[in-house]
Amino acid sequence: MADSAKESVERGEFVPRPLEEHMGWLMSRAAHAIGTALTESLLASLGLNLRDYAVLIAAERAVGAGAPRTQLALSQAVRLDKSTMVVALDSLEGRGLVERKPDPGDRRARIVEPTDAGRELLARAEGMVTDVEDRVLADLDDEERRVLRGLLRRLVTGGVPPDDDPAPCP
Repeated sequence: MADSAKESVERGEFVPRPLEEHMGWLMSRAAHAIGTALTESLLASLGLNLRDYAVLIAAERAVGAGAPRTQLALSQAVRLDKSTMVVALDSLEGRGLVERKPDPGDRRARIVEPTDAGRELLARAEGMVTDVEDRVLADLDDEERRVLRGLLRRLVTGGVPPDDDPAPCP
């Protein structure tokens, strides 16, 4: 393949595909557009970043589902490494948005639970996120959004359906 590329360049025949045909570039641009809009929206009014928002969602959903709420379980659910999760939880706990308590079943583990203030902030953020998504995805109809969400979920989860995924994305 490398020889073929070299020969193509040497013969002056090489013409790269337009950027709009490169999936990586397209996904990067789309992620940047929605990430920037979300960050500006969440940070500007709530002082929340996307990482901490995801951790709050995972913690609240775990409580509601009766799922494990340890730092490790949340780290896996949000797909953050353990040290980044500690930084996120330190920040959230420092703001009074989550509490960490010893796990009665494992002295080494800590259970994470959103506080009432964390739940209230999450509820406010959820509405803002929906508004931002609607604005960024305005050119897509409901069916296109459903398909896009499903395809992105498959890429993120490696094809494991959300209900069977041991560490579902929030």
